[in-house]
Amino acid sequence: MSGLFDDLARTLATPMPRGRVVRLIGGVIVGLSVPGTRVTSALGASRTSVRVSCDERCPSNFPFACICDRSAEFPNNPAKPCFKQCGVAGSTCCCYPLNGRPTGANACPPGTRCGKPGESSCVCVNTCGSNCCGHNQFCANPRQRLCCNRGERGCGLECCQPNEECRRVRVGTRSSQICTKRCPPKQAWCGNDKCCPPKWHCVNENTGRCKRCWPNEEECKQKCCDRSTSRCCGKAGCCPKNRSCCNNGGDEQVCCPAGQKCAIPILAGDIGIKPGSKSICCPAERYHANPKLCCPPGQVALNQPGQQVGPGLSPFCCPRGQICGTGASRTCCQRGDVLGTQTCCNGKCVDTQFDPDNCGRCGNVCASRTCSRGVCAFT
Repeated sequence: MSGLFDDLARTLATPMPRGRVVRLIGGVIVGLSVPGTRVTSALGASRTSVRVSCDERCPSNFPFACICDRSAEFPNNPAKPCFKQCGVAGSTCCCYPLNGRPTGANACPPGTRCGKPGESSCVCVNTCGSNCCGHNQFCANPRQRLCCNRGERGCGLECCQPNEECRRVRVGTRSSQICTKRCPPKQAWCGNDKCCPPKWHCVNENTGRCKRCWPNEEECKQKCCDRSTSRCCGKAGCCPKNRSCCNNGGDEQVCCPAGQKCAIPILAGDIGIKPGSKSICCPAERYHANPKLCCPPGQVALNQPGQQVGPGLSPFCCPRGQICGTGASRTCCQRGDVLGTQTCCNGKCVDTQFDPDNCGRCGNVCASRTCSRGVCAFT
């Protein structure tokens, strides 16, 4: 036993952080006293999602929004239009239905999937023994349930940093693995006595191959975009997959705000696009999908081409105040147009059954200011 501690003392005489000294001593003592003991990794259980109301924005630390529509259940209650759960970047949206209706929402973090009936809400797909490795982690030691971050190295009971090498040392009659610093900070060790350039990664330690980005990432100027959650948008950097990357044909790219799409604008006073016009990020109300056009401010895109309703108005757009109907039946009203109970009066869509200024027909004003079923009420 004295020889064991002499060897241990010589090993500990080499420079290493205090925390590693404690782990090495603890690992040796545990290994000698209780053979086969399992050591759980220090992967702490952290919060991965938070529930908010439909009109609330997701907090910056939980940018992923999972929205499950329930407006059909409560058509007259705008306070209950959906379930909304905010999660960490790269999460998966899970809507839990019952008899065809949503009963809840969850944002399952990377490394998990939506649970099926009889399972937990989020099921681990990156298991490590009885542990579940998180985002950008891998199982380094399933017996010890040890998860390490991408770029690190599993080394016995701990994870070596990217600039460290895992070495095996003798401790008495046994051996132990320790992490040894081989490269400066922010430079990854890549075997064959090679250190990667600053902030690059070692993608193959056997060949000493270094790259700026990981295999599941796309190089974007000086950045790396995670292919599962984003894409390269030129000078704009990494753009989330659920947002449009707008390229105006030059050197400028823009990652459009959520809900907006890239389209060529119709300028105010024009009925179509001008050659050479630059694409812009178009709000949903003004975006015409086929062809891809963006209506001028103050106008709304029609679902299908309509008739021109005045000088300088495009058949694809309509002034907001002249919109009649909703959804697929939306049209741009002209004088005398009738769509269900709505009639176009003086360029405005009104319900002639109840409008006191257009009761029963355009221009019929009720002196009592009360219109019921197209008839003015007398007082």
